[in-house]
Amino acid sequence: MTRNVLFAQSGGPTAVINASCYGIIKEAKKSGGKIYAARYGVEGLMKENLIEMTDIDDMTLEVLRYSPSSAFGSCRHKLKEDEFETVFKIFDKYNIGYFFYIGGNDSMTTANKLSKYALKVGYDIKAVGIPKTIDNDLPITDFCPGYGSAAKYVAASVKEMALDSDVYDKGIITIVEIMGRDSGFLTAASALAKDKVIDSPHLIYLPEMPFDENEFLKDVERAYSKKKKVFITASEGLKNKDGQYAYLRESSADAFNNMQMGGIGKYLEHLVKTNVEKRVKAVELSILQRSAAHIASRVDNDVAVMVGSDGVKYAMDGMTDIMVSIVRTEGGFKTSPVPLGDIAGKIKTFPLEWIDKYNRWVTREAIDYMLPLVQGEARVPYEKGLPKYVRFI
Repeated sequence: MTRNVLFAQSGGPTAVINASCYGIIKEAKKSGGKIYAARYGVEGLMKENLIEMTDIDDMTLEVLRYSPSSAFGSCRHKLKEDEFETVFKIFDKYNIGYFFYIGGNDSMTTANKLSKYALKVGYDIKAVGIPKTIDNDLPITDFCPGYGSAAKYVAASVKEMALDSDVYDKGIITIVEIMGRDSGFLTAASALAKDKVIDSPHLIYLPEMPFDENEFLKDVERAYSKKKKVFITASEGLKNKDGQYAYLRESSADAFNNMQMGGIGKYLEHLVKTNVEKRVKAVELSILQRSAAHIASRVDNDVAVMVGSDGVKYAMDGMTDIMVSIVRTEGGFKTSPVPLGDIAGKIKTFPLEWIDKYNRWVTREAIDYMLPLVQGEARVPYEKGLPKYVRFI
């Protein structure tokens, strides 16, 4: 009997997460089995909230590829020991032989636990992790789908804001808060904005380097005395020398003990207004940086499709308990399977050797790493002058 396919999305959305669903569906259609998606991740799976995608038409599938956010819904649920039995009863009911979980660090941990439970109870299922995260913090992969598009949005937005902040013949300091709890990859992408026309950003602050208020103010004063118009980008997860977050809007955590971030921009704005210059503007990009499909990277979208498609190929070849890793080649990118156990619970940070801590900038190596990931424009379909999207929740 042909076994069926089930996939689900988890964690924060990206501009290309649905491109991985597209890749899964396109490849799984060749197997002859049914294809299911779980609405709202494993939470929906436990409630048997499934939607069959076997007969999705080609036009809708193409729109899905370029739609932002999680078209099937997401969750941040940590499976408890007594919930695995419920999950596997549903797997058995729908004859699921292949499970694909699209997500970041916590999702890879969940997929790994599902694989171990399957081995324990003797249930034959191939569990595969499909990477995605704008934070770009999964190890053993060149990058994570979602990062390239978010990086492209950040760099483009910094370019545009820098031009806007320069229109008046007055001094001003602009601070942009960018996502990144423990990894500074996304904030580092703001460096791509700098060119022959745009001189910004002038200062970049990443969570990999300890944040010190006094050093920060000295940096700003020095830059302001030279330029009178200073542009700063900062990761939301800046930490002090003791490893504590420099600022938290709320002292709460999700099911995986991840702190709810946000607010560092306003905190830095207060420091600057009090000590350097009254004309300060703080901008929090918030969910814009992960949902801007209209400026998605073509490379990012193509690779997101590839990891979904290749994940199905690996599973159909009998592989399980793996994540689809991305490998950089001379001609572009390819995939490789890596054990989920080597991924689960681990975080990749922005390399310290790529940080110019004296000039608060990044090195040429960092630029060379990031630039290929923002290349090309995704072919987002338009209708009545606006992007056309689809969702299934």
